[in-house]
Amino acid sequence: MNAPPIDEWRGRVLGVELRAFALPERLDEADLDELSDAERARAAGFGAARRRIEYVTARALLRRTLGAVLAVAPSAIPIVADDFGKPQHAGGLQFNLSHSGRAVLIGWGARPLGVDVETAQRPARYIGRLKIVAEVVAATSLEPVAAFTLVEAASKAVGRGIGALKGMTLLGVDAASEVRFATRDAVTIRATTIEPAKDYVAAVAVLA
Repeated sequence: MNAPPIDEWRGRVLGVELRAFALPERLDEADLDELSDAERARAAGFGAARRRIEYVTARALLRRTLGAVLAVAPSAIPIVADDFGKPQHAGGLQFNLSHSGRAVLIGWGARPLGVDVETAQRPARYIGRLKIVAEVVAATSLEPVAAFTLVEAASKAVGRGIGALKGMTLLGVDAASEVRFATRDAVTIRATTIEPAKDYVAAVAVLA
């Protein structure tokens, strides 16, 4: 790696194991060896060098992390997508990945989960206008970007991407600042913010 992990940050929140890493400035060709043929093909298709570095490094970190948990070679992990396009380990281990700026956040556990990390200075003009984000801001006094990470992590836990936001409602916030959402299908999601690194905001969510 060309940059060290972010303070070797790790945590366990809502039953989810979490690791945060820093993205390097340059591509480490050894990371390509950890990827599947399909992932290498996708990486080769990126025109922007930075986008390629982000994708290759994040996938290699994901595979190394899961490989250590499962005691298998990183390149041997069959990462496949579910019916909604969410990457999910075929052996049943639930995981999720997010990256923003130079940070990568990985979460894994026994239940469907979602993680999101954003640079704290991300422009909030658009996301602050999302109804569900505005409701979280009003209920928690969080900044819009931090509130968005809760909503994004919750939608990823459901596994339907942006479509999960349609009909999502805020159920409430408990004394420990844990936020609960419900989908239009009456699926309940628990979510909370975390602080993996300076200048970043993040959240983790699980199905209740």
